[in-house]
Amino acid sequence: MIAVCSLMTGCSSEKSPAAAGSQGDPSGKASQAEEAPFPDPKEEPASGSSSIFQAPEEGYYSNAYDEILKIRKSSGGTYAIEYSITRLLYVENAVGTYDPETGILRFSGEDDGGNVLKAAIVNKGDCLEVTVTQSSHKDAVGSVQNFYKAADPEKS
Repeated sequence: MIAVCSLMTGCSSEKSPAAAGSQGDPSGKASQAEEAPFPDPKEEPASGSSSIFQAPEEGYYSNAYDEILKIRKSSGGTYAIEYSITRLLYVENAVGTYDPETGILRFSGEDDGGNVLKAAIVNKGDCLEVTVTQSSHKDAVGSVQNFYKAADPEKS
C-alpha cells in the first residue's frame, strides 16, 4: 500500500492502488522496464525571482507502511539514497542530483532484484513526495508515496 499526496488536499494517508496486487511477473522481473514522466514541479517562479523550491533535507523518512527513504549528501553535489516500497522492492545505493530550477531530486539505482529504478523526490513542506518514474515492476511506475521525517532506527 502506498500513501498518496493529493494536490488539492495536501499530504494524506490515502492508499494508492499502485502497489496493490503488485505480483506482476512471477519471476519478479518484467521483460522491459516501464517509465513514467517526472512529476510537475510547484508553480514556476516569476521571471527574475529566485527559486521558490526547498531541497529535500538529509535524514531518515518513513510512512505508515514502514517504507523508508534515507537521504545523505555525498561529495560532488550528489545524494546517496536508500528507498523501499513494502513487499515490492528495495534500493540501497541509489545516486541522485537536485535541480534547484525544478525543485526535484532525481535518483536512480538498482533494486534488490538487480533492475533499474528511477524516481523523483519533491519537498512538499510537511512531507517528501516520491514518484517512481522507471521500474521493472509495472505496478510501481507512476506510484506516489509520502514520507515524513522520522527517527533513524540505526542510530537508536
